[in-house]
Amino acid sequence: MASDDYSYPWYAKLLHLGMAGFGIAAYLTGELAEDGYNSLGYLLHAYLGLSLTTFVLLRVLRGFVGPGPLRFSDWSPLSPSQWTMALQDLGTLVRFRVPERGMHEGLAGLTQAFGIAIFAWMGATGTGLFLLGGGPESDVFEVVEEFHEVGEALIPLYLALHVGSVFVHSLAGNPIWRKMWTFKKTERPQQAGDPD
Repeated sequence: MASDDYSYPWYAKLLHLGMAGFGIAAYLTGELAEDGYNSLGYLLHAYLGLSLTTFVLLRVLRGFVGPGPLRFSDWSPLSPSQWTMALQDLGTLVRFRVPERGMHEGLAGLTQAFGIAIFAWMGATGTGLFLLGGGPESDVFEVVEEFHEVGEALIPLYLALHVGSVFVHSLAGNPIWRKMWTFKKTERPQQAGDPD
């Protein structure tokens, strides 16, 4: 499937906007959380993170329920075919060409799955810290905090991959960012059987 053969529905754009906005905002306010559970910085970071978690949960739920392009059933990052396409995409990139794939295929699919996994990891561990953080720090709190910091270290890698791939596509004359960030209503092409 060529990359021009699809567009994202409005709810996918809204989920992406929520995950990107709250995810980046939570990441940027992470240092503010160091001042303690009752500080304004901690609460700002926590509530941005909890908002991110809400969007991630909605995205994961949407991956299991309902029709459409966001279903996980048509998109398995663990399948051999996905990894074969990703290796083909790497070969294409080595030849200084941009891979043309469908919505969740090849490197694009692996990158998107990595992003959802990282944001889900950060949401789960951050929620755990929030729920455990009111009392004295325990061994469980310390372990969850370490897991949260592992995810924090992976966010720049994910952003470099995701934003970098969008940038490379744009340089190659295929600004795929428009598929996600254009919110104006477009007319649906007339289908066979539609009235004139």
